[in-house]
Amino acid sequence: MELVWETQDGMISYAIVDDTEYQELATQVADARAACVLPLSLDERHPLLCAVLPDRDGVLRARW
Repeated sequence: MELVWETQDGMISYAIVDDTEYQELATQVADARAACVLPLSLDERHPLLCAVLPDRDGVLRARW
């Protein structure tokens, strides 16, 4: 799994973990403002944020 968290000062961090490393991460994320656990499999992953930019002519062209 991948653990992503935001610290109190706004820094975003992440760690790739397995089931033996949860105790170590508990102290790192104890004061986190937000945290999320993501699967490593791309098929199971849903992005936390999506963004697009318009082309030079101002038209937004994207495929979802």
